[in-house]
Amino acid sequence: MRYYKVRDIGNTLKDSFNYLSANSRNLLRIWILFAAPLILLHYFLLSKLPITNILEQFESEMLLGFNSLDAFDTMMGPLYPLVIITGILSQATSIVIILEHIKCTKDSVPINPEDISSLLPKILGVSTLYFIISMILGLSLLFFFFPFLFVGTKLAVAFQSYIIEEKSLIDSLVHSWNITTYQAWPTFGLLIILILITIIISLLIQIPSEFIRLSLEGAAWMGSDLGEFIFTLISGLFNVLTALATIIFQTVLSFHFFNLSSRYSKNISTMNT
Repeated sequence: MRYYKVRDIGNTLKDSFNYLSANSRNLLRIWILFAAPLILLHYFLLSKLPITNILEQFESEMLLGFNSLDAFDTMMGPLYPLVIITGILSQATSIVIILEHIKCTKDSVPINPEDISSLLPKILGVSTLYFIISMILGLSLLFFFFPFLFVGTKLAVAFQSYIIEEKSLIDSLVHSWNITTYQAWPTFGLLIILILITIIISLLIQIPSEFIRLSLEGAAWMGSDLGEFIFTLISGLFNVLTALATIIFQTVLSFHFFNLSSRYSKNISTMNT
């Protein structure tokens, strides 16, 4: 398969799913061994946050005019930073495994579970990049929704630039911004398609999860610590299944990255002649 070539959206989706069909077994094995446990850990920590109490205290202090940051400090304590850290690390680990697998397959280099330890610097790098992009997108929301969509589209393939092209953190952001210059609308359209696919997958997985929750709700032992643990574990496993959508999301974006890179190189060559 040629990776760097010009594709339309249809061919990008087709080549992405062909790649997953041919390589999903090895990719899933590595993803389940390393990314899934972190996602499960993040869910367990998240489930321990008293979200309802926090919101109630936050709202009451807002109405009374007190410092609402005290509500978060009081209710969350040291758990909240752990939730954020595990959330970022789980996403970064998932992204690195997916993109590194694509990169190695492209270069005809085998990747195995024992190779993951060598990826720790990249996981830390993607964690930093993930945080930077989150901050940029958060700031863009201050200027309403359209700047957020624009910036999100322009930075859509920053992770691919960092892992596949091995660029620095800042250069990854710049490269993603540059190669989407003439393909902003197709990139935006592809992101919408991927978001819809993710929503559909989430719904298909959450429906049986909800049925299980309802069936267990009336059981007497559900009120015990063991029952709470089992329920959290089941919900967490369904959350891991939902996170499988990340594999589709990042794989499709990677093949779009190859398309954008090819188009950008041709535009640069045309401008230089």
